[in-house]
Amino acid sequence: MKNTFILFLLVAFAFCGCRKQVSNYEHPDFEPVPTLNAVLQKDQPVWVQVSFARCLDSVHPAPCSDAEVLLYVDGQFAEKLQHSDDGLYMGETIAEALHEYACKVVIPGYDTLFAQTQMPEKPVITRVEIMEDATIDDEGRTCPAFLITFSNEPDRHLYYKASIDALFRNNYGSGYSIQKGTMNSSINTDDPVLLNEGSDRLLFSNEIINDTAYTLKVNSWFSNYGWGGNHSGSTYVRSGWVVVRMHGLSESAYHYLKSQDAYEEPDAYTNLFLGVITPLNLYSNVENGKGVFAAIAPMACDTIFINSEN
Repeated sequence: MKNTFILFLLVAFAFCGCRKQVSNYEHPDFEPVPTLNAVLQKDQPVWVQVSFARCLDSVHPAPCSDAEVLLYVDGQFAEKLQHSDDGLYMGETIAEALHEYACKVVIPGYDTLFAQTQMPEKPVITRVEIMEDATIDDEGRTCPAFLITFSNEPDRHLYYKASIDALFRNNYGSGYSIQKGTMNSSINTDDPVLLNEGSDRLLFSNEIINDTAYTLKVNSWFSNYGWGGNHSGSTYVRSGWVVVRMHGLSESAYHYLKSQDAYEEPDAYTNLFLGVITPLNLYSNVENGKGVFAAIAPMACDTIFINSEN
């Protein structure tokens, strides 16, 4: 649920811009652009947010309350969504896996908006393992890798977003320390799927996966100093756990997050403040407007425990 909420925020923030005051600047007239946003969730009612993107000095988009929002399931008309509040339109149709959802939005004075997406299935994680001494961090210390095996359907285009949480208690002769954190990327990645994405982020597709199962190799930034075995300082892991979370994404959700990752590449924020970054148009699958109509599957989760007997 937390990841779903974050994804919704990402969509909402897509149309907010960073602003810097410029003296004596007069912006040109800006016609409001109709915007449609939605992230469908399996087993939840369908909803759509309709608003207008406005000029740069506008803090929030203007909600649209007089739209006619029509929902289609697998090409067949399902229902007219009802306006709730602040441009939010709610329906009674429950989103189900492997069904195609489409939305038409009729706003007086504008071309009809149209967008569609498919609800993905929940990923199936079959195994999580740890590979010792998989890579070396920036300080020259060895680090392990997490091996995540999940089911795949080679005949379908599938999209995923994963994250890894870990916590380890490192014992010293005179005390202990705690190592914990969340990983959304792989350091020194050598996994073919991640390399194919051109990014170390754990956002990927099955484009080059031809088997019915795949093992993703994620190189950890947890150094083996305090990971396990015999190390200088008599340091070893007394206990620990690793939690792997994975969402199935619709194609539109995948492309939207990829476009956002492109903005957040290293030095992006530095370049932004220096005023040398090129404006980036985030992905949109809405015809005659802006926004993203996407879907996300329930989260798959698996946990392994390290040296739990201690």
